[in-house]
Amino acid sequence: MDFSDNLNPIGPPPGLPELVAEAAERGVYLRFPANLAEEVLAQYEGIEVVLFNGATEALTAMIAALRPKRLLLPWPTYSDYVRIAGLLGLEVVRGDLSSLVGRAASGDLLLLCNPNNPTGSVMGRDEVLELGRALEARGARLLVDESFLDFVREESAAPDVPVVKSYGKILAAPGLRLGAALGRVRPDVKSPWRVNSLADYAIYNIGAEALKRHREATREYVAAEGPRVQEALSRCVEVVKSRLHFFIVRGWTDKVKVRPLDDLGMPGYSRVSIKRREEDDLLIRALCGA
Repeated sequence: MDFSDNLNPIGPPPGLPELVAEAAERGVYLRFPANLAEEVLAQYEGIEVVLFNGATEALTAMIAALRPKRLLLPWPTYSDYVRIAGLLGLEVVRGDLSSLVGRAASGDLLLLCNPNNPTGSVMGRDEVLELGRALEARGARLLVDESFLDFVREESAAPDVPVVKSYGKILAAPGLRLGAALGRVRPDVKSPWRVNSLADYAIYNIGAEALKRHREATREYVAAEGPRVQEALSRCVEVVKSRLHFFIVRGWTDKVKVRPLDDLGMPGYSRVSIKRREEDDLLIRALCGA
């Protein structure tokens, strides 16, 4: 059993796989994308959206445009941030959030994953904006990755601070490579062809209202199933509670596949994600024997 990914446990929105197949059958990939998906996702977000081929491209483009001296990373967090910094030749400073704010200097950029992967910790909008002000007072800036915000009922920090996000998580379709920057983005950050034609067709035709319904269904499921699984597993392993569809555990078994956190400096800990209820019941029985 594989509980290592962090995709939407209820799967893609109804009709999305069929629209991708329809796009392929109609030869949409033979044409340049029309960027129609941006209109739909702007309606979904309630704010201007600039699409990229995944959140990693969006992050790389935004960080490169901001030209920071150092990249400050509250740790532990998404390990690919370090790889992006390496590609851009940036010094990385890791630490807990409060210490990083105290060490921030002019020209620094703090990249905040909110909600955070892998811990599942969540900061409210007001907290994020206060963090931005604290950094600004020291001459530093804030960039927020909200790739998992669709899984909880919290407001986006955009447009008050720069925000990027992935849609592959909520759509359970990482292969579509849909990421975005929310709010106004400098023209020099936008590359000419930022979205593939299959994704553009599918998102445009599924529409904003269907995506909103899927977001609400996801939030309801995660809010109910996440605590149930965490409570059941806490009887036999140490569980770090989370509001997300994934959480950290200490002590595990080789009966299931999880995401080890050794590379984040957390030996013996793993990230585990919830799935459909029947799969989660198998997980609980495999680990706890009940």
